Amino acid sequence: MIGYLAYGKEERRGALGERSILGVHFLQAVVPGRNRLAGRFWARRLASQLRRRGVTEAVYPRDCPYEEAFVRQGILPVNPLPLYRSMAPQVVRWEMGRQGISPAATTAAVVARGVGEDVRRILTELALQVRYVMLHASGGEDLCRSLQREYGVSVIRTPTRRQLAEAEILVLLCPPPEGLERKARVLLQLYDGERVLRGNAFRFGLPQGLEGEVEENCEKEQLLTVLHRAGALKNEQIPVMEVDIAGKTLYNASIVE
Repeated sequence: MIGYLAYGKEERRGALGERSILGVHFLQAVVPGRNRLAGRFWARRLASQLRRRGVTEAVYPRDCPYEEAFVRQGILPVNPLPLYRSMAPQVVRWEMGRQGISPAATTAAVVARGVGEDVRRILTELALQVRYVMLHASGGEDLCRSLQREYGVSVIRTPTRRQLAEAEILVLLCPPPEGLERKARVLLQLYDGERVLRGNAFRFGLPQGLEGEVEENCEKEQLLTVLHRAGALKNEQIPVMEVDIAGKTLYNASIVE
């Protein structure tokens, strides 16, 4: 079971219990926040109880002062990277519409170490959205031939550094080639959980009707990742939200069909 950590500022005692969100079950630990000494005590106690129940990952609240107690017990924050990778084609379409980028004259490049399921899906969906696609990864010959055969799409394999630099859309599933000058109008950095939260100019919001069911300080991307992974949410139900990276302000939310 997945953990759900809540930081209750008005609570006096810690509590452990089950919770359901969109039919997905969580083991919830509520840490009291009125008194720091009591909070530390209950955080350690609840973390130990979660570990004994087999919990190894949890949805965390933002800015919880007791995070370390849970991490020490091996209960790590849910990694949102799978959600970001799954949503990559929708984000590209959203960004193209927001910036007025014409699909008919656009080049998209995918950079990865190898060709796994994520690369196959992202490259295929991008090939159906834009005119030109490039793949910078080891392997991929069979995928490129398949795209040519099924959709008439010609993929540039192992593009030059200059070609990569000139792509309007750049999807990075691993660090880019060293020294690459990135001019992309749409840049998705999707190769570690921290980077997707700090380095991209977009986040995801809760679907309509779900905001009132979760705490205001819930790490929403972590929760969405669990709900999406469990099949409770589909890509098209998750709103894309623009982020002012400098100020970390969310605005301009929209759901991409």
